[in-house]
Amino acid sequence: MTDPSPVVTNPTPLTLTSAPTLPALIETYPACFDGENPRPLKLGIHQDLMAAGFEKAAVKRALARYCNRPRYRKALCAGAIRIDLQGQPAGVVTAAEAETARPTSPPGPPGKPANRHPRAPLHPPLPANDTPLPQEALVPGRLELTVKFSELPQPLPVQGGLKIGIQTGEGIVTAILPPKIWRKLEQAAKDYPQWIAALSGSLARFADGEIALQHPSVQVFERKVRPEPAAEGKRPDSNGPVVEAPEPKVPEVNASARKKPEEKASAVKAPDRQTPNAPPSAPPYPKLRLKRRGPSEAG
Repeated sequence: MTDPSPVVTNPTPLTLTSAPTLPALIETYPACFDGENPRPLKLGIHQDLMAAGFEKAAVKRALARYCNRPRYRKALCAGAIRIDLQGQPAGVVTAAEAETARPTSPPGPPGKPANRHPRAPLHPPLPANDTPLPQEALVPGRLELTVKFSELPQPLPVQGGLKIGIQTGEGIVTAILPPKIWRKLEQAAKDYPQWIAALSGSLARFADGEIALQHPSVQVFERKVRPEPAAEGKRPDSNGPVVEAPEPKVPEVNASARKKPEEKASAVKAPDRQTPNAPPSAPPYPKLRLKRRGPSEAG
């Protein structure tokens, strides 16, 4: 026998397609999807759409476009009511969900989901200068201080040797030199006109402005002065002082002696060379002619 009660099925609306788009969802479910005034959707609403016959990939694309809009994300406030496909209440937005949905960067182009995880800065801020170093960052070493001076200090005889002191801007540096080292320093100060000494040693104590060195060592260097360039007309002597170079003497010549060759040259005159066809040149003075006296002029 057959069951006389008919079987009731939910017919699929003719407007639905297997690949929905956002405009199609807004047109099919206007109580749920609203582009102007969106409301938070029910958690798992994609399962309801797939149960209605829509493809899973198409549903995810349409919901991602709808839920990533700035208006929808702004509607996700703590305590807001969620709705299902028919617009009925289906849950509440929690504070954690509202914090996650808060936009942390300007919205991107349409269709691109917003970046929920902002990029961390490339260089983290550096620690302060007084940050202590960890123990594994330290290496063993030895502290050695060096002070330079160019004047012979006045020593103070003590039990361990000769104590000297050098006044510096940071404090007074003291050291006890053995007699042998002091004699070398004293001898170098006598031998070199200008010198500079370097006192080195490890730190024994630093208190009351005194920097005491232990195990001292001294090195003395001669300071050489560069000679100044000699001026023009002066040359250095072999002994050192600068002397003036004597000017070269020019022998005097008598003026009369200098004129004699010129006079001789002017007195000698080269003979004129005349060509055979050229007429004879006129004498430099006129010829004199003698006239005879007449009878009237005589007596």
